Amino acid sequence: MNSKLYIGNLSFNTTEDALRTAFGPYGDITDVYVAMDRETGRPRGFAFITFSNAEEAAAAIAKMDGTANEHPAAEAS
Repeated sequence: MNSKLYIGNLSFNTTEDALRTAFGPYGDITDVYVAMDRETGRPRGFAFITFSNAEEAAAAIAKMDGTANEHPAAEAS
């Protein structure tokens, strides 16, 4: 398993800090990338979070997949 997670179905108001706060309890986050629309500058509704190892990433998926965090139901994979 990879330590980089795709997080989908996010609110257009989601920030890097909000994702670090939500996913931080599951391990050491080394990078967060929130995809932004080039024209509007707004988040596009998905992000990538990289954990320091695959076990922490797996724990985050197990706990966060389908949960609500400023959005209806995040998809962690």
